[in-house]
Amino acid sequence: MKTKKQWWLVIGIICINILIVGFSAAIAAEAPPTVLPMEELPEETAEITALREKLEVYIDEYMPIMIEMSDHLYNNPESGYFEFESSKYVTAELEKNGFEITWGVEGLDEEYNSVIEKLFNARNLPTAFTAKYKGKSEYPVIAFTTEMDALRGDPPFHGCAHNQQPPVALGAAIAMSKIMDEYELPGSIWVIHLTAEEIPPPDPTAMFKAGYFDEVDFVLQTHGGVNSGVLKRPLAGTGGSTLISANLYEFYGKTAHAAGDPWNGNDAGDAVRAMWSMIDMLREHSEPGYRFHGALIETAQAPNVINPFVRFDHWVRASAPLTQADIDKKVEQVDTIAKAAAMGTFCDVEISHYADYGYGCTTAWAQALGWYYTKMYSDEGMTSEELGRLAPGWDVGQTVSWSIPGLGSEMGTATIAMADVPPTAGHSQEKADLTTTPLGHRSLGLMAKRQGAVALRLVTQPELLENIKKELADWREYGVEQGYVTEDMFRIKDK
Repeated sequence: MKTKKQWWLVIGIICINILIVGFSAAIAAEAPPTVLPMEELPEETAEITALREKLEVYIDEYMPIMIEMSDHLYNNPESGYFEFESSKYVTAELEKNGFEITWGVEGLDEEYNSVIEKLFNARNLPTAFTAKYKGKSEYPVIAFTTEMDALRGDPPFHGCAHNQQPPVALGAAIAMSKIMDEYELPGSIWVIHLTAEEIPPPDPTAMFKAGYFDEVDFVLQTHGGVNSGVLKRPLAGTGGSTLISANLYEFYGKTAHAAGDPWNGNDAGDAVRAMWSMIDMLREHSEPGYRFHGALIETAQAPNVINPFVRFDHWVRASAPLTQADIDKKVEQVDTIAKAAAMGTFCDVEISHYADYGYGCTTAWAQALGWYYTKMYSDEGMTSEELGRLAPGWDVGQTVSWSIPGLGSEMGTATIAMADVPPTAGHSQEKADLTTTPLGHRSLGLMAKRQGAVALRLVTQPELLENIKKELADWREYGVEQGYVTEDMFRIKDK
């Protein structure tokens, strides 16, 4: 039998263990800093300043082609997976400037490949390409990504301003290739076309899993659009991105004459209406971070026929602090609703979970470097620490950004702050039209200079890239602890 003294010793040990566990959990749950004080960022040296000014000259000389390219893509829009002429047009310019082109993506997951083949006849992503330019050495590899798909419509249109992405990527990449040749700088410059950004499934993630980004050290992506207002998001970590689960629900009914003998039919359209109604009920009982989006992409064309088939595309979206486990549970609830809707209307349903978008991640070091040049190239009086650093998310995010560091940017006052930008709605014809104005044209050069300057710093000051990579490793550890990502999502290659 224990004495009173022994009991107090046992209780003390238990309390100490509880404190240790609690303290360890508190440490483990602490996120890396989301803001890097600017004084910690190394200054641009006089030598690098001279190189950057030469870079600006090359971009200014290339401006007429950048404007012509942006306007050409605006006037000849092609929707996702069908960017055949757009990609040929852009690669012709890259080849003219010494870049080597590789088309398509080998090694894609078969389930993914079968979905894009079924829906778009796009097996192996025939419009995707990588354009490579090697400097004095192979590494580091700085990749400028670009999208050029228009929003779907009749006809398609560049309401998300993807027509501006290729000229900015090419302006920065071609200028960098000239600087690297002239001054024998190390590294390689790539331009990567990411197809069909506006249409799931997420191609960057599929390309990443196939090893497409294995050799890349840093990704720079510019989103088009001259935007009004300042976008303020958390500077580092998962801020600004959302989880998305994209799912296809195919309802099969039985056709019949809608007037003569409707009792002999089962309406697949009824099943979708029932599903949509129940999803609206689910909204009330879902956390505020959830969003539900749906679209009928195939249905009956005649009202006097009982609809035998409907294809319903439905997304569930979730924002932090909701986790991957949370959205998976919510999708299970939507699946149950679909099955109930089919049962209640005497139809059958097939469910395909064809795409998942994870949280993206950006480092404080990368954002600080971007902010350094945002201030430099923005209009006077439009940026300050008091107004808040501009930190947009990036479409290459999701799975890729946890393994390969990068920096996303938006033109106009979203990253390069320009004065006198009129307000326009996203995904609108007005936003597309603004890209063809003098404001839209001027933003191309400013953004190319900003992205080129960041690339130049990474090539000439390798310690910056190392700091960014070390911080990203800390975010990976934190992301796993918080449930934002899982370790099987990472693909880290030592170079």
